[in-house]
Amino acid sequence: MTKANLNKGERIDQLFSTDVKIIQNKEVFSYSVDSVLLSRFPKFPSKGLIVDLCSGNGAVGLFASTQTKAKIVAIELQPRLADMGQRSIELNNLQDQVSIVNDDLKNLMAHVPRSKVDLILCNPPYFKATETSKKNLSQHYLLARHEITTNLEEICQISQQALKTKGRLAMVHRPDRFLEIMETMRRYKLVPKRIQFVYPKADKEANMLLIEAIKDGSPDGITFLPPLIVHKDNGDYTDEIHDIYFGKNHKSYMYVLRCADDTLYTGYTTHLDKRLATHNAGKGAKYTKTRLPVELIYTEEFNHKNAAMSAEAKFKQKTRQQKLDYINKHQALTPKSHNHP
Repeated sequence: MTKANLNKGERIDQLFSTDVKIIQNKEVFSYSVDSVLLSRFPKFPSKGLIVDLCSGNGAVGLFASTQTKAKIVAIELQPRLADMGQRSIELNNLQDQVSIVNDDLKNLMAHVPRSKVDLILCNPPYFKATETSKKNLSQHYLLARHEITTNLEEICQISQQALKTKGRLAMVHRPDRFLEIMETMRRYKLVPKRIQFVYPKADKEANMLLIEAIKDGSPDGITFLPPLIVHKDNGDYTDEIHDIYFGKNHKSYMYVLRCADDTLYTGYTTHLDKRLATHNAGKGAKYTKTRLPVELIYTEEFNHKNAAMSAEAKFKQKTRQQKLDYINKHQALTPKSHNHP
């Protein structure tokens, strides 16, 4: 992985179930759960050609690169977003697999061969141009979220031209446009085959729709996948979403350090040894920087970062004696090598 080349206001985010890092800018564009879910939804070809339409900063295509060896061509209209995507490609050393084109998707046929694409991914503008009440003031978000420069009809039309027979179009969209999406796809001989509704919580209405269609597919047979719930009632990710974001074997930790002045410091991390080394290098926290060296005296393991953060917050509310009592009481729950109260 090469060194990041960041502009003002940019940061690097990572989907921890992969090694892929994405350059983001909240003032310009940042990927969200819809991009992550889309990148995990379709049946990926092992090789061939994949196109990512309306690619934004390239997150969907970059995440998809971990699922296949196929070449991936991302198409993005906005120059600033395309530039962020290009730098993310270079950051991840994926130039041999992923490329990004700064162009209107109307011109897709100038960049890929007609009827040769195996899979098209698309996280399109959700809102019709007439829906003005919630238009974002940022021109970047305005174009990304509203059908100003492209629309559902055009996306299906260009997909029909680019896909090979039996090629697939995978899209994330809004449930309230479900019937329109189905009708438009079928009009362009894209037959919906797999559908999944996504819910923010179990007791809420669906707010996302994942749909996969096959070009020139049989009109018979359609699969509605089980509902996908994003958050538990307490706000934590559900196990399925957690595995997508962090991987099935991901662990997070609440940890306690004893500082050189015998005070205690509590934090959370996903990498204990790395975090301890960072603290002792004087870069872990302002508090520990002036109290070195520090010693790791206690950890608790969790399956979710939010759970570790919650445990950290609760632990910090205790007095010093309560913290030491807690550590002594819970020693059996943590690795012996990390318990030295």
